[in-house]
Amino acid sequence: MSSIPNKAMPHAQAENDAAEGSSTETSGGAFSQIADKAREYPKTAIAAGAAVAAGVAAAAVLGKRSRGGGKGGATKGSSD
Repeated sequence: MSSIPNKAMPHAQAENDAAEGSSTETSGGAFSQIADKAREYPKTAIAAGAAVAAGVAAAAVLGKRSRGGGKGGATKGSSD
Protein backbone atom coordinates (compact mmCIF):
# COMPACT_ATOMS: atom_id res chain seq x y z
CA MET A 1 0.00 0.00 0.00
CA SER A 2 1.27 3.48 -0.76
CA SER A 3 2.09 6.02 1.90
CA ILE A 4 0.50 9.03 0.14
CA PRO A 5 -1.50 11.05 2.69
CA ASN A 6 -5.25 11.51 2.12
CA LYS A 7 -4.94 15.30 2.00
CA ALA A 8 -2.75 14.95 -1.10
CA MET A 9 -5.43 12.90 -2.87
CA PRO A 10 -8.84 13.79 -1.42
CA HIS A 11 -10.65 12.03 -4.28
CA ALA A 12 -9.12 8.72 -3.18
CA GLN A 13 -10.83 8.64 0.21
CA ALA A 14 -13.30 5.86 1.00
CA GLU A 15 -16.92 6.65 0.27
CA ASN A 16 -19.63 6.63 2.89
CA ASP A 17 -21.45 3.26 3.09
CA ALA A 18 -24.87 4.92 3.35
CA ALA A 19 -24.30 6.95 0.19
CA GLU A 20 -23.03 3.90 -1.69
CA GLY A 21 -26.23 1.95 -1.08
CA SER A 22 -28.45 4.61 -2.63
CA SER A 23 -26.14 5.50 -5.50
CA THR A 24 -26.95 4.16 -8.98
CA GLU A 25 -23.96 5.79 -10.66
CA THR A 26 -21.67 2.82 -10.10
CA SER A 27 -22.11 -0.51 -11.78
CA GLY A 28 -22.04 -2.17 -8.35
CA GLY A 29 -25.00 -0.07 -7.22
CA ALA A 30 -26.97 -0.86 -10.36
CA PHE A 31 -26.17 -4.57 -10.06
CA SER A 32 -27.23 -4.49 -6.42
CA GLN A 33 -30.60 -3.00 -7.34
CA ILE A 34 -31.15 -5.58 -10.08
CA ALA A 35 -30.23 -8.41 -7.72
CA ASP A 36 -32.66 -7.07 -5.10
CA LYS A 37 -35.48 -6.94 -7.64
CA ALA A 38 -34.67 -10.48 -8.79
CA ARG A 39 -34.95 -11.68 -5.19
CA GLU A 40 -38.29 -9.89 -4.76
CA TYR A 41 -39.76 -11.13 -8.05
CA PRO A 42 -38.13 -14.46 -8.97
CA LYS A 43 -40.69 -15.47 -11.61
CA THR A 44 -40.22 -12.17 -13.43
CA ALA A 45 -36.45 -12.60 -13.27
CA ILE A 46 -36.74 -16.07 -14.82
CA ALA A 47 -38.98 -14.74 -17.60
CA ALA A 48 -36.56 -11.88 -18.29
CA GLY A 49 -33.66 -14.33 -18.44
CA ALA A 50 -35.55 -16.52 -20.89
CA ALA A 51 -36.31 -13.50 -23.07
CA VAL A 52 -32.65 -12.53 -23.13
CA ALA A 53 -31.67 -16.10 -24.03
CA ALA A 54 -34.22 -16.14 -26.86
CA GLY A 55 -32.88 -12.84 -28.14
CA VAL A 56 -29.33 -14.17 -28.15
CA ALA A 57 -30.44 -17.29 -30.01
CA ALA A 58 -32.33 -15.22 -32.59
CA ALA A 59 -29.32 -12.95 -33.09
CA ALA A 60 -27.10 -15.98 -33.65
CA VAL A 61 -29.47 -17.38 -36.28
CA LEU A 62 -29.78 -14.04 -38.05
CA GLY A 63 -26.02 -13.62 -37.96
CA LYS A 64 -25.51 -16.96 -39.65
CA ARG A 65 -28.09 -16.09 -42.30
CA SER A 66 -26.51 -12.75 -43.11
CA ARG A 67 -23.14 -14.44 -43.67
CA GLY A 68 -24.63 -16.91 -46.14
CA GLY A 69 -24.64 -19.96 -43.91
CA GLY A 70 -22.91 -22.08 -46.59
CA LYS A 71 -25.95 -22.33 -48.88
CA GLY A 72 -24.18 -20.84 -51.89
CA GLY A 73 -26.29 -17.67 -51.96
CA ALA A 74 -29.62 -19.38 -52.60
CA THR A 75 -32.52 -17.86 -50.72
CA LYS A 76 -35.65 -19.52 -49.49
CA GLY A 77 -37.97 -17.59 -51.79
CA SER A 78 -36.04 -18.06 -55.05
CA SER A 79 -37.33 -20.48 -57.64
CA ASP A 80 -35.03 -22.36 -60.03
